Amino acid sequence: MFDNARKRRNPFLAAFLSIPVPGLGQMYAGSGIRGAAILSIVIIVGNLNAIWLSFYSISKQDTGLFWGDALPRLLHDLFSVYGIIFLIWQVVDAYQQAKETAN
Repeated sequence: MFDNARKRRNPFLAAFLSIPVPGLGQMYAGSGIRGAAILSIVIIVGNLNAIWLSFYSISKQDTGLFWGDALPRLLHDLFSVYGIIFLIWQVVDAYQQAKETAN
């Protein structure tokens, strides 16, 4: 009865769908909860990063201190690197999820 619920999915299409919308490839592959969780994480972290940058740019004062000038920029760059790594991981995960349904 539930065999038809998880149809064969194209792994390359799942990976491609995850590039513009993180989590969409997982949803396409049949892992809806996993895809929704990834999409929620991306939305929350993206908004927090935008809020962080907004407050940082508004309160930017040249204090000459590391934690006032360099640390916020360093943290933003670090979060950006983690975001790229997360994007690559979720694209690969969508591919693997779809490949598992193909077997």
